[in-house]
Amino acid sequence: MKEILTKSRYSKMFKGIQKVSLIDYPGYIATTLFTGGCNFDCFWCHNRSLVETDKLSLLPDVPEETIKSYLLARKGKIEGVCITGGEPTLWGKQLAEFMSWCKEHNFRVKLDTNGYLPEVLLFYIENKLLDFIAMDIKNTFDKYPETVGVNNLDIERIKKSIEIIKNSGIKHQFRSTIVPVLVEKDKLEILVGEKIVFQEYVPIEKVS
Repeated sequence: MKEILTKSRYSKMFKGIQKVSLIDYPGYIATTLFTGGCNFDCFWCHNRSLVETDKLSLLPDVPEETIKSYLLARKGKIEGVCITGGEPTLWGKQLAEFMSWCKEHNFRVKLDTNGYLPEVLLFYIENKLLDFIAMDIKNTFDKYPETVGVNNLDIERIKKSIEIIKNSGIKHQFRSTIVPVLVEKDKLEILVGEKIVFQEYVPIEKVS
């Protein structure tokens, strides 16, 4: 866990910013930040440029100081920060330091995660860095490897993150994208034991 929490194999943490969002953080006006890199390889992902190394290297960095300056200048209007990706937990301690800054300046923090690094997730929770967690449930456990493109996937990591989130006392949401043929919607809520927010799959070629 120490190694995960101290470094990432990618150069810079933030690769995108949506300055104002009314939908990414339920109930709050937020700034959405996109981290680079992912430990999954979902073929249907709409953020492939944040996942594939060759494409990621072409994206400009968004410096943390630029983000902080923006947030401070709009304090009182921007209420929270939604951190998504890619997979944000890959950034371990560096992301923890940024989220700590957000909390110190009274910005609420929402984290979007695939749940594959439960030890990092628990570290964030124990250090009171999160106000909202959204975890993507990719599929039933038996179909997870093919869904996320990881043959040697350790499904116990996903199960552990689900339990950590459910027992965290933090507002949270489990969600899933209904990829036709692949994802079985009727089985997912039974699997998680809580309501899941479902979003319809939109073929990548049709995304504007």
